[in-house]
Amino acid sequence: MESSSQDLHSPWYGRRKLLKMLEGYAYLTPTLVVLSIFVFIPIISSFQLSLTRVAPFGNAVRYVGLENYERLLVRLINVEAAQTYLPYLLVALVLSVIAIIGYSILKHQPFGQYRSRLQYLIIFVVLVYIIAIVQGALRVSLIFTLGTTIPGITISVFLAIALSMPLRRFSWFHRLLIFVPIVISSAVTGVLFRWIYHPVVGYINYVLSLLGIDGPNWLSDADWAIVAIMLAVLWRQLGFNVIIALAGLQSISSTFYEAAKVDGANLWHQIRHITLPLLSPTLFFLFVINTINSLQVFGEIDVLTQGGPGETTRTLLYDIYFLAFRGTPQRGIASAESFVLFILIVILSVVQFRIANSRVHYQ
Repeated sequence: MESSSQDLHSPWYGRRKLLKMLEGYAYLTPTLVVLSIFVFIPIISSFQLSLTRVAPFGNAVRYVGLENYERLLVRLINVEAAQTYLPYLLVALVLSVIAIIGYSILKHQPFGQYRSRLQYLIIFVVLVYIIAIVQGALRVSLIFTLGTTIPGITISVFLAIALSMPLRRFSWFHRLLIFVPIVISSAVTGVLFRWIYHPVVGYINYVLSLLGIDGPNWLSDADWAIVAIMLAVLWRQLGFNVIIALAGLQSISSTFYEAAKVDGANLWHQIRHITLPLLSPTLFFLFVINTINSLQVFGEIDVLTQGGPGETTRTLLYDIYFLAFRGTPQRGIASAESFVLFILIVILSVVQFRIANSRVHYQ
């Protein structure tokens, strides 16, 4: 005991501990240098730039504080609509609580069992309010994210379930057809769908004409342009989503399905009560990844519409690019908007994680 305590207080012990610590930092140094050059320093520089106004022509820079963020607030949020719809939001929240309490009383069950449903209802009401008061690129980004994430994951799960079933012939070919889009870049996807959406020689309008339907001008019509880009992004992300969903399905033990068949459960009951609950960790992962990817879509928008017609397909990311590098450069506002996009991604991720704590089931 005395010798060990002497070793702890000896100068050699302190030197060995210091050398081990320095050795660890030496291993981390290459990574920290690369991250500093390409991540940390650009983030700090971008934030400094968001607090300034750069002259469009020349290098004159003027510090303006939070003025760029105030201008963004006016561009992205309709203050009058927020004040108008706020009473309706409060009434809807109160009615939601009353409805869930009344439903629990009718079912003669404690309110705590329906707390998750109330949580979902509140999130839905708040989301409708947010979509009603936002405008411009922020509104386009939210609608685009909802229109690609939920349908994309739903289609991917059902395709993964179909692919997980044993097929007699060409099962590898069916999987290959669905996995192909994963190796195609966003720029190539944009070029491919530009031909598909062509109003004269495009395949979609040709098929619609066979059915007696006059197809729209997909990329020039303000009502259809955002839908056209959603379909292109859905197709490109389909392969990745199906691969992850199929991996999650294969991790579910077959004993659950065998026991369900013994109890007389049909296919729909097996999917609803076994597959989806046990697949919830995979679904949670897909929701987070697809939300982030949808907010960062750029290639398809740039190739297909370049943010048009008008600004109907200009998302936050494309608006940042447009303000910084197209027309009259406004790099200060573009930098501020990049931090707004970062905050939006963080908020949506936190909300998804909070929901996942009560709804994700791990085996």
